[in-house]
Amino acid sequence: MTSLDEAALLADGFAVPRASLTPLSREPLGDGSVAGFRVAHDDGRASIAYVDTSRRPVDRETGLVLEGVARIWTHPADPHLPALVPVAFGDALGVLLARLGIELDGRQELLAYRPGRRAVLRAPTTRGPVWIKVVPPRRAQRIVDAHAALAAAGAPVPAVHGWSPDGVIVTAHAPGEPALAADADPDAVLGAVDALRERIATADLAEPARARTPARLRWYAPRAAAELPGSADAAERIRARCEAALAADPPEPRPIHGDLHLGQVFLDEAPGEPRITGLVDVDTAGIGDPDEDPAALVAHTVASALLTEGLPGEDRVWRLAEAAHARAASPRVDALAAIHLLGHALAAGVAGESRRAARLIRLADAVSAGRRIRRGE
Repeated sequence: MTSLDEAALLADGFAVPRASLTPLSREPLGDGSVAGFRVAHDDGRASIAYVDTSRRPVDRETGLVLEGVARIWTHPADPHLPALVPVAFGDALGVLLARLGIELDGRQELLAYRPGRRAVLRAPTTRGPVWIKVVPPRRAQRIVDAHAALAAAGAPVPAVHGWSPDGVIVTAHAPGEPALAADADPDAVLGAVDALRERIATADLAEPARARTPARLRWYAPRAAAELPGSADAAERIRARCEAALAADPPEPRPIHGDLHLGQVFLDEAPGEPRITGLVDVDTAGIGDPDEDPAALVAHTVASALLTEGLPGEDRVWRLAEAAHARAASPRVDALAAIHLLGHALAAGVAGESRRAARLIRLADAVSAGRRIRRGE
């Protein structure tokens, strides 16, 4: 289904003009996708609505259901995340924290939201900030178990203060400085990340990792060709190269993070060799392809470098991106990283950032061809 079809479904279902809809986001979910739109109403109000073609079951619908086609809901009534409304926008969080012996000291802040997948909030408390993750209820136990297994393996994951089967997990604040912002030698930072991966590899994780990057290629490539102007030939080249590289037998599966990048890592702020003091967002951890984590690291660092253009730290992030690729480059890592970059390009295109989308496509093309990442690509 194209974004045009999704807009038509939303306009018809909510009885609003097509012209009142502005695309915000679109990403794969389940057997389909979830697309977000800003809806401008006649009275000057604006709302955000999502069209979900994933076919994933939910316990209770919270919006309009088009049987066999899609469900449509208005943010924040995400049917996959039933705890989102009370935790993010009501008083239930204060009650939950009080049961854990933690006193809320202000209003919680919604920092990240991926429809159908998760939301992340930060809450000030009398004991310092705590983090609240809202996930589909079926995933909560798995994530808590992953925290425990990684902590036992020596990975510096934040402590879990408590959790609810409704899909709420409360964790401590990760100490240190975000790795992307740290003024440390890139090779030293990446060496610390390599050591962290080896610790993760010893964790007693039983579930499959949630990283399934190769499967996204079937979703990303045709959409990049159709939705990003001038990208059709590059998208086809990237698809063909990635499929060829990933046709070879993968390495032996082992415990991995599943989406390891520098946005998930915190460093000791003390002078000297960088020491990793925090590892967050372990929702994806499990047994999987060990090439997934270096590929995610390369692609996310490249995407972050493009977002820092003209800002302090731009040179440092590009050095990290170039060094990360130099350390990890192999046909499989390159293919997985190129798929990630295609996803970033699509997100940039939906956001209306055509120049950044074009840069990401060029970088994905280069990486899939085995060329080293270059800042001027």
